[in-house]
Amino acid sequence: MSAIFGLVAVHGDGIPRLALEAMRSALADHGGDGSDTWALGGAGLGQQLKLVTPEDLFERQPLVSHDGLRALVSDGRIDNRPELSRELGLPWPARTVPDSAFILAAYERWGTDCGQHLVGSFSFAIWDAGVKRLLLARSPFNARPVFFHQAADFVAFATMPKALFALPGVPRRLCFESVADYLILVPLEPGVSMFQGIRTLEPGHALVVDPRGCHLRAFWKPELKHELRLRCDEEYVEAFTERFDRVVADNLRSLSPVGVLMSGGLDSTSVAATAAPLLARRGERLAAFTAAPRDGFLEPGAPGWLVDEAPLASMVAARYENVDLNITRSEGLFFLNELDRFFDAAEMPYEGAASRVWHEGIMAEAQRQGVRVLLTGKCGNWTISWDGSGLIRSLVGTGRWAAAWRETRALAPDRGRARSAARAFASKGLIPQLPWRVQLAIARRRNGDDPLAAPESWWAPFSPIHPEFARAQNVAARSRARGYDHRFRRSIDTPERRYDRLMHVQRVIGFNSAFQALYGTDIRDPTADARIAEFCLSLPEEQYRRGGVSRWLIRRAMVDRLPAEILASPRRGIDTADWFERLSGGRAQVFETLRLLEQSETASTVLDLPRMRRLADQIDQPAPNPTQRLMDYRHVLEGGLMVGRFLRWFEGSRDS
Repeated sequence: MSAIFGLVAVHGDGIPRLALEAMRSALADHGGDGSDTWALGGAGLGQQLKLVTPEDLFERQPLVSHDGLRALVSDGRIDNRPELSRELGLPWPARTVPDSAFILAAYERWGTDCGQHLVGSFSFAIWDAGVKRLLLARSPFNARPVFFHQAADFVAFATMPKALFALPGVPRRLCFESVADYLILVPLEPGVSMFQGIRTLEPGHALVVDPRGCHLRAFWKPELKHELRLRCDEEYVEAFTERFDRVVADNLRSLSPVGVLMSGGLDSTSVAATAAPLLARRGERLAAFTAAPRDGFLEPGAPGWLVDEAPLASMVAARYENVDLNITRSEGLFFLNELDRFFDAAEMPYEGAASRVWHEGIMAEAQRQGVRVLLTGKCGNWTISWDGSGLIRSLVGTGRWAAAWRETRALAPDRGRARSAARAFASKGLIPQLPWRVQLAIARRRNGDDPLAAPESWWAPFSPIHPEFARAQNVAARSRARGYDHRFRRSIDTPERRYDRLMHVQRVIGFNSAFQALYGTDIRDPTADARIAEFCLSLPEEQYRRGGVSRWLIRRAMVDRLPAEILASPRRGIDTADWFERLSGGRAQVFETLRLLEQSETASTVLDLPRMRRLADQIDQPAPNPTQRLMDYRHVLEGGLMVGRFLRWFEGSRDS
């Protein structure tokens, strides 16, 4: 797990050593276990190393080829070492062979196509002096971001933007279109960052820089139109568990004890229940970390939410003798505390402001225990535990009307009423076949008072963006052109939309770089792995939902691994369930932050500060409806405070 950086002179001029040293110094917090640079002719590369796996002990980067013409820097882990060893002749079981050696050997065999032969979590750069070519690549999943800047006379790249800003001639300016998109919860445009002139390499993409210019291309994308058909239901479960066990095992390579961020849901508990026996065979333990609200906390008006997941997590820990459960309650902490420290490391706002308290509470405890690898199941909703919500649409679309009607009857609130089932059949099977604009018109006719269906300013209920700033940044037309307008009314009922959500998570994974810098933590998500994603996105919807039972695949796969209470639970956990209680208790900081934001011309332009202040003034009388309160206070007020503090940090203010 390393920070990488480098630059290439377009016209072949020498690289100033001072430039490389400036980049290395900017990324010092992201290393700590070794650092070096290399330069030859018109290119220079560097790395800040942090040791995570046993093989990292033998990393000597930049890694130079035997003939001295190629040099590589890499960050991450290669998981298909056994397969590559057979093709490349490398001794993969040998702990003395670092992952960088596999990457360089793959390049020497397959050239710029090498990325499609590598499996794992990685980003790397290779300079090939023989052809004067830079190859920059990022794996589809779990890799930390790679940023790059293209100037008239050079191209530079780095794990974090701060290393690019350390170079003369690279301006540090906000991209206000990106800020606007962030505020209305629309994914940033592919390749765009929060800063002007700073692009980010898309997951599963490679950048080639050679005398002809800069060329971007994808080397990984699942075949979403292909549906995997096996002989029987049991074969799907067997195929899944075989892949999942391998992927989880690959994620256990670590110099330190391994931990897991474990809620009470199906995803992270499935990761834990798979990892624990694998570690037990090696005589190792699994540290499980579960965040929970204070003892006795209740969320009024929301009986369907699972607010404290510690009891269910405890059942998993009790089932496996080598699982040590740590329940963190983070009492007294508030998401506005020490934000500048987070921004220094992440260079971006924290998505889901209130969640920072729970997540960093776990990171701090893991660091105290010496746990430097944390598994998670963040992307499981779109892969291993997909709920099959596209089943009826799929059945209708392929002409299986009788099967679609049976599944609709199983889903209808009152199975004895054909009228109720007919409405569900229309909404889930027929209407989704229509063009999106027609679907939206029907939604407006049915729910004329729903603000999320408004023709314009559909983001207003949940966004703290200033209306004038939204108009100036043309957010309505831009989101419509990209198919993201009325985003929260669009059903996620196709593999394409699941894939889109998966990629969005990978694009915002940058805060993991902050956790690595602040806590030395490598966060790994086995539910977001190319092998798992390809498999899960190819399965028929009826493998995920059958007879009214959702998440059918993972419930069957984990029947012998998880407690029955988790397998049968219909409730979903709510992240940072005590968020409003913390917000109310931190009102003094809220008002002080609003006062500071009102002094900032940028924040006053970007954010609807009067609306945020009104909400703060009414914090003792919030909307009784939990959904309305969520939009008003978690999205508008907390989200606005997070972005406002980021804007002040960018301007050079230090508020904490």
